[in-house]
Amino acid sequence: MNIVSVSGGKDSTACYLWAIEEFGKDGFIAIFSDTGHEHPVTLNYIRNMPEFCGGPPITTVKADFTGRLERKGIEPTGIPFLDLMLWKGRAPSTKAQFCTEHLKMQPIKEWLMKIRGDISGDDITMFTGIRAGESKRRSLMTEIEYMDFYDCWTERPLFFCTEKQVFASLKKHGVEPNPLYVAGFGRVGCFPCIHANKRELALLPDETWKKLQEWENKVGRTWFGPSLVPGIHITHIEDARLWAKTERGGRQQSIIPIDEADVPSCMSTWGTCE
Repeated sequence: MNIVSVSGGKDSTACYLWAIEEFGKDGFIAIFSDTGHEHPVTLNYIRNMPEFCGGPPITTVKADFTGRLERKGIEPTGIPFLDLMLWKGRAPSTKAQFCTEHLKMQPIKEWLMKIRGDISGDDITMFTGIRAGESKRRSLMTEIEYMDFYDCWTERPLFFCTEKQVFASLKKHGVEPNPLYVAGFGRVGCFPCIHANKRELALLPDETWKKLQEWENKVGRTWFGPSLVPGIHITHIEDARLWAKTERGGRQQSIIPIDEADVPSCMSTWGTCE
């Protein structure tokens, strides 16, 4: 059984295209874990990937924190990312990155347990678009390894590829990358990602800041950690928003406005808003 994990990002899309070439359209299963914190453009992109890539349908899974929240006397919202925050009492951070495990890995593990039947781990391989060049931590991974968490093999066919090669692969197949990249975002899985940099935060549209404000009010803790900005103690979402729009140094407001309307709302080339 071959499984490809997709997220709407360039690497996982390239991995999906690689799998089509390697196994054929019917030779693998594609899976996407929806965190409930995705940009509509990304959801539309994933929804339409089978059509514009010529691959298999993509199964969507979601984490469910209903039981855990009810035991704490908290009413679930049905939004996985927000429910995770309510359960933990805080937002994830670079030092407490529990979002990946609970919102991405665990739902896929539960889905895999349901469909695998008597198939042994040696006969299941999960393919991901992880690249060694993404970070020092990922560079220490291997191209192939047995994952005890999923009880199966995992392979990283793009492991030694550069970012340039990934974009070249998409171009070769006639597939445009997620348009959020064109808008200036370096990460498109989760919106915004907890690792979003200053420029990415400055690009966030009003509705995203409003959502984060609502989540902050509901959880009772700010989305951003107090150490986001050196020398500035972040206590409220608005502090981070104002800082993101400042010049280098974080004190003076930028005189160059960022047009939030430039963030695309659809993939008109492939009719993804339809």
